[in-house]
Amino acid sequence: MAFVDPLALQLFTLAFVATLLFYSGAVGYLNYRRHGHHKTYEHLRGAAIPLAGLGVIVFAIGIWGELTWPLPGSYNILFYDPYSLLGIILVAFAVSVLLRLRTQYVGVLAGVTGALSIYYGVSAYGLGMTAEPIAMLFLYIALGGTAVLTFPVTVYIDRMVVVPELENLPDVERKTLTLPWKLAYGGFLLFLLFAVASAILALAIGGGALGSHLASAP
Repeated sequence: MAFVDPLALQLFTLAFVATLLFYSGAVGYLNYRRHGHHKTYEHLRGAAIPLAGLGVIVFAIGIWGELTWPLPGSYNILFYDPYSLLGIILVAFAVSVLLRLRTQYVGVLAGVTGALSIYYGVSAYGLGMTAEPIAMLFLYIALGGTAVLTFPVTVYIDRMVVVPELENLPDVERKTLTLPWKLAYGGFLLFLLFAVASAILALAIGGGALGSHLASAP
């Protein structure tokens, strides 16, 4: 089979995902503080559409890579295993939001996938598998951390947005947070930080790969 290297496209899609997660998370929180859970849920529904679109693209590329193995040897495992799972997570989250279902079950899947992605990155770094091992390691840690922190974020979303929508709770009942919910809020802030780091790293590495690919297509 001919060698095909879609790495630049994959990195850019990861940057798009991370950027959209950061933007939707930050704007969603501001909406919640200003307008309450109704406006926040409308915002989440809007964000779910592009997330679902990106998820379909990510999953399609990931499954294509898993089935065709276009890259040399174990690089297919490194680049396509977590990538395929990311596509499933994005689509599942979007569907959960659009159908007004609890999102924390998607958060559990994202958390496990994130831990697995970090393991992949650390293992690849130990084996010296990439031309930019440090940058790739940080990218896997940043993306994996974002995925792990998705779990407390989805718990927070369920408590502050989904449950009030389902149970029609007044705003005053939602504003008293116990320690677990404060920890979930802290996880949300870390999630935004990891998402920004993921977007920057993916754009930087993808931009570097794009130049060489345009100059000499694989």
